[in-house]
Amino acid sequence: MSPTQSSLATTSPYSIVAVDADEFVRTIHDAGARVPVEQSPEWARYDDSLPGRRHWRYLLVHDAAGAHVAALSLTEFAGRALVQLWGKFAPIWLTHAAPSAAEERALRDALAAYVKAEHPKAALVRLHATHAAPDLTEPLTEVFYDRTLVLDLSLSEDELMASMSKNGRRDLRYGLKNDALVFTDETGISEQDFAEQVFPVFTETAERGHFDLRPAQFYFNMLSQLGPDICRLYTVRDTSAGGAVVAWALVTIYDGEARYFYAATSAAARKSFAANRMVWECMLAAKSRGASTFDFMGLGSDRAPALSSLDGFKLKFGKDGARDVPGPWDLVVRPQVLSAYRASTKAKALVRDARSKGPSTVRSLPSRTMRTASSAATALAAKVAGPERGATPGQGGTPAVLPVVLDFTLSGYALARAFHERYGLTSVLVVPFTTGATADSTLFHDTRELGFAAINDHDLVLTEIRRIAAENPDLTIIPLTNNDGYVQSLSAKRDTLGTNVVVPHESPAMLERISDKNHFNAVCAEAGVATPGTVVLDFATGRPSADDVTFPYPIIVKPADSALHNALSMPGKKKLYEVDSRDELDALITRLVDAGFTGEMLAQDLIPGDEILSVTMYRAKNGEITLARTSRVLLQDPRPAYLGIPDVQVVQDMPDVVEASRRILETADYHGFANLDAIRDPRDGSVKFFEVNPRYGRNCYYATGSGANVAEQLVSDLVENSPVTAPAPSDDLVYTVLPPQTIARLLPKGAERDAAAALVKRGRWADPLKYDGERNPKHKAYAQIAAWNHVRAYRGAPRIVGG
Repeated sequence: MSPTQSSLATTSPYSIVAVDADEFVRTIHDAGARVPVEQSPEWARYDDSLPGRRHWRYLLVHDAAGAHVAALSLTEFAGRALVQLWGKFAPIWLTHAAPSAAEERALRDALAAYVKAEHPKAALVRLHATHAAPDLTEPLTEVFYDRTLVLDLSLSEDELMASMSKNGRRDLRYGLKNDALVFTDETGISEQDFAEQVFPVFTETAERGHFDLRPAQFYFNMLSQLGPDICRLYTVRDTSAGGAVVAWALVTIYDGEARYFYAATSAAARKSFAANRMVWECMLAAKSRGASTFDFMGLGSDRAPALSSLDGFKLKFGKDGARDVPGPWDLVVRPQVLSAYRASTKAKALVRDARSKGPSTVRSLPSRTMRTASSAATALAAKVAGPERGATPGQGGTPAVLPVVLDFTLSGYALARAFHERYGLTSVLVVPFTTGATADSTLFHDTRELGFAAINDHDLVLTEIRRIAAENPDLTIIPLTNNDGYVQSLSAKRDTLGTNVVVPHESPAMLERISDKNHFNAVCAEAGVATPGTVVLDFATGRPSADDVTFPYPIIVKPADSALHNALSMPGKKKLYEVDSRDELDALITRLVDAGFTGEMLAQDLIPGDEILSVTMYRAKNGEITLARTSRVLLQDPRPAYLGIPDVQVVQDMPDVVEASRRILETADYHGFANLDAIRDPRDGSVKFFEVNPRYGRNCYYATGSGANVAEQLVSDLVENSPVTAPAPSDDLVYTVLPPQTIARLLPKGAERDAAAALVKRGRWADPLKYDGERNPKHKAYAQIAAWNHVRAYRGAPRIVGG
């Protein structure tokens, strides 16, 4: 059967047909119904951008006469041990809004038969229903609601105000009278500013309300992937507190319906009634953008009593809008798979409990239980035994070293992989939370999740390192991270972590100097290395003049000290600014002055061309360059939230780039790992350097994969005091986080594409997440799914080739 046009006869009076997105939306609108945002094609594309999710099909439900009865869009969730299909806020009933229990059951019978025939791996289908029934079970996971508050935005502002409770009107007036509160649409915010200025309020709210959050990247991805026509970020800033964000909300508007999707308010702001103002202003903003209803996304109910704590606040805006809605249920398609999943989950829980009681308890578990737990038991038993010291030893034996990984991203996995490849060592993972890149991996014998507070509270991380050092006095502890904040904290507190802890980073003073882009330019000038033409705009002595910039537009403007710029509160702030004219530069200067910026900005010549280069270097304690790898970036992530991050690079020997990098590090007298960014200027063939990052680099595995193992550099230099020079690359290598077979079709025609395809054909490629030494099949599956899901980001997006 064709996945776009298939049907299946069942004992149900209904049949199922798969259609394309256009027919799906058109059919719903022809029936006079609305498309919930979670059922929209735009949401399907957003789902496709997330690891472990894949939009499956758009389905129409017909009765025996061929009339349309309902519609539903289903997304596959494959992040757990069983595959699920989920129709968020589906089915959409087309004949009437309140189906009977018999009609709902008939639809489910037809859907179950369809899924069994069309998706052999799906065990559950989550969909929404008004009536409980024997064929439905409570959802395995996820917070949900079956009662909500929906306000009518067709009312005038006065009518909306009048529909509020007396206390609600009073609290709202307090919030509106507070002149220090400023409501702003900040939909165009950068990912870094979102993480640093907005998300901490959500972290505080979660701690106060005792609920779990996803990483900041998840919420920013929703904002950037859905786009400003559908998803908006609104904030309330308190000018009496330096313009800090005290409340924020993500609001979606689709097909005339506004949803108050995510929101957070700081505890301090509750006294200023910022939350009341936030909701009101969001309602008016949605009304101005054509929404006719405003959904608060949940009230407490018998099935969701935890949400009742928010009812008092929400119902201040209008009790008359409270209504019951269909809640989510799981339709079990393959009971045997669900039974096996539950048995495995129970077995894993037993092993986890046994692990906390010691090795003897683990050994006493019944063999059947251990077999059922399989991969989980392997990883957890290793936690009890401690780090591996003899498994798959590398050349020269296994050192008494314990790697402690502080990254939950693919760079964290790559660092742990380097130690496992070279020495057979497993690592301890210390992170705020795990992600698919690091979860379910046998490269980590111990995982310690510290909670979301650890993202900003680095003392939590340092305390855990001290604890690990005390637990392992005979081992040398090496903390590993690509997080700039953690690097700085490790450097500053190195003397407090324990005598057996080796921090592989420079002094705080050196880190500050080398990270300052203005200082970096001075180092390059002294070393005789080219950089883009640069003019320093110094705001400390007053307003700088745009007339100082003499090279042609467009230009790049970026902060000399990123930390100082990051602390700035300014709408529309970016990591760097592409400025097209002198007037535009003058306007940017005005905005920075008005925001109180007192640092330095660098106005730089925008180098044409797309030969973007990445360099990974290691300078040992004795001053020798013992590792040098250069690569050219072929593809960069097209998603707005990840711009600038390479997806595909080809590692090539570039002696001129290595020599220039060596001079930079020696002139600065910098030691350790450094990741440098550069570009080859097509106008004269020279290589111009932008900056140096005092760490390994997110994509450091391109060095390890090409024969220059980063773990060996650290151990030989910092532990064994005998630096080892990595061999020169024997051949070019393609580094990729995409499936290698997709690279050729994503690259434009030409010599570079042909060369990359030839390398892939010869097996000269490396993906940091795809490792033969990984023993957990769940992580292997994640690596495959993540790579293919990443390809979907390129659908309809412009190819960012090189730069």
